[in-house]
Amino acid sequence: MMKWKRRLCALLCAGLICFGAAGGAEEGGEAAVQNAEDEEAFKLAEALVKRFEIYAENYDASEEEWKSWETIVADSQIEKWAEYEAIPLPNAWFDCHWLPGNVYVISEPLHEQLACAFLIPGEERALLLDTCTGLQNIREVTELLTDLPVTVLNSHDHFDHIGGNAPFDEVWCYNDPGAVSHLKLGPTGKEMEEIQNREKSVRVLSDFFGVELLDRIPGKAPTGTVEDGQVIDLGGRKLEVLHTPGHQRSCIMLADRENGLLFTGDMFYPGLMYCMFDDSSFPDYVRSIRKAANLAREIGAEKVYTSHNLPEASLTDLERFADYLEGIENGEITEFETEDGYRIYQMDEVYSFEMVGEGAEPMTGFSVPAEGTETQDE
Repeated sequence: MMKWKRRLCALLCAGLICFGAAGGAEEGGEAAVQNAEDEEAFKLAEALVKRFEIYAENYDASEEEWKSWETIVADSQIEKWAEYEAIPLPNAWFDCHWLPGNVYVISEPLHEQLACAFLIPGEERALLLDTCTGLQNIREVTELLTDLPVTVLNSHDHFDHIGGNAPFDEVWCYNDPGAVSHLKLGPTGKEMEEIQNREKSVRVLSDFFGVELLDRIPGKAPTGTVEDGQVIDLGGRKLEVLHTPGHQRSCIMLADRENGLLFTGDMFYPGLMYCMFDDSSFPDYVRSIRKAANLAREIGAEKVYTSHNLPEASLTDLERFADYLEGIENGEITEFETEDGYRIYQMDEVYSFEMVGEGAEPMTGFSVPAEGTETQDE
């Protein structure tokens, strides 16, 4: 079987078993199995690998679909994820890992968005920062991790962060009228189209795991909103809200000063970051990243927790990114590539930035007006 298919076996196993030593999935499913300490997990993973080998050989897929899976597997960075302490889950759609500072990261490694949500427990309640795409019920995961009541807070109102809101009793967002409307309605028609267009890469999950691909993802009207500087008390743990517009108007970050943690949402993460939506603002993006970098240094956050691809990045990289954006703004950095009218700036091999180019129109349909008139059918 092709090497990437073997790596996909390992990726599938990652949703079901706890890796042993870091780098235990270097060569594929067999390596993942060998590093599973629990005999039950060993048998489960071994059976899964054999089952997928048979499935992959008979899977009626186009070349485009296989290439899409290759991209997902290559971007999943299995070896790096294996460095974190894994929490086995019965639902293979999600992965869960424990991070320093008593934080759980819940991710969707088999979806192209590679989104991360963070469960942050206090003594009296827990806060869930984002709920991923909503293709599966993330509340079932949080109920396995904590008995505390959970409040959802969305880092912003794009579909891959608000999709799983509906099952929760308490859902908050930044106090932006458009964000409030978006949460109430759920993903827009454009966003549902985006999710359904990914079906070429998640169809295998429907067949192989029995995952239902929804035609509609329900919204939930927020039960509360937050403001810049607001402190959320979880009991023995406080989180400070930073309004950081740029990627979207409603973007926020969370600071845990006592534990030296900063959660950056979609404003900063390893990979390609975006500032080309109709409610994006490059000047705001520049100011917000500098604000975040200064606060991270102030609270002693050597690493920050990020919402796509990998769950963390270094403070050094955040500060370099702040410098880089300022270099673009003041004209010192002029080198970029153009794709479909959008400029792509490559800071290094990990971090890049996309924004609207001259003569191009920003992307629309990924937010809603304050009145909330758009529905998923439009």
